[in-house]
Amino acid sequence: MVVAFAPLREICPDRATSELMELTARLGSMMPYRQAARVLAEFLPVEPTETHATVRKRTIRIGERLDDQVAEEEFHARAQTAERRQLEMQLPGDRRKEFVISIDTAHVRSADSNSARNFELVVARCGRGGRGEDGGRYFVTSSTDQRAILDRALHALREVGYRGFGDVTVISDGAEILKRLPRAMPKPTAHIIDWFHIAMKVQPMQQIADHMARSRSGLSEALPAIDRDIRAVKWRLWHGRADRAITDLEQLLGG
Repeated sequence: MVVAFAPLREICPDRATSELMELTARLGSMMPYRQAARVLAEFLPVEPTETHATVRKRTIRIGERLDDQVAEEEFHARAQTAERRQLEMQLPGDRRKEFVISIDTAHVRSADSNSARNFELVVARCGRGGRGEDGGRYFVTSSTDQRAILDRALHALREVGYRGFGDVTVISDGAEILKRLPRAMPKPTAHIIDWFHIAMKVQPMQQIADHMARSRSGLSEALPAIDRDIRAVKWRLWHGRADRAITDLEQLLGG
């Protein structure tokens, strides 16, 4: 029986050097796999067997290793959280202890209209609180599992100075899949809906009022008052007066 023998398998289990694996994964994550394979063949002395399928396998393999590395780092970091809290004093109102996570989802659709290979991405930016803060860390994950999103968010926060305590604010569009993150984050964590999506929820009321005023002659005189009330609701929501805004909305709907 003839068995293939690979003398370098123990020290090079991927059948490629670590540098080639890294370069392949970088290209595979930034461009289509076929194009990445052509770039590698153009500039590197690679074998004809380095096809788009090879690029895809190596990119996925490196991505899985990175995910495992992030999960392992967060496991050890959570074990040290209690010790870090005792070593550093917490000061109320300290902007250095304010962190913001802006998170949203994106749907990637297949170029083939008849294909069902569509998937959802979770995209987020993690940074320090306060107006005018530069920098921040970004992350993207195709997993919608709560633990996967939490590990990615905590890893990005630690890159900007988070050590297990501080005021964290999660800003999202209110989608159910994104509500899992604030519930799993260490406390205190606040969850708010971003202003764009709040305004999009209120805007249909303005459109309905305009349509009713055009279709019914008796409502044309009441339209300015309705416009004023809707603008007041937006103003109160923008300034954090949610209770008063809800009361105004109930009055508008009741009227």
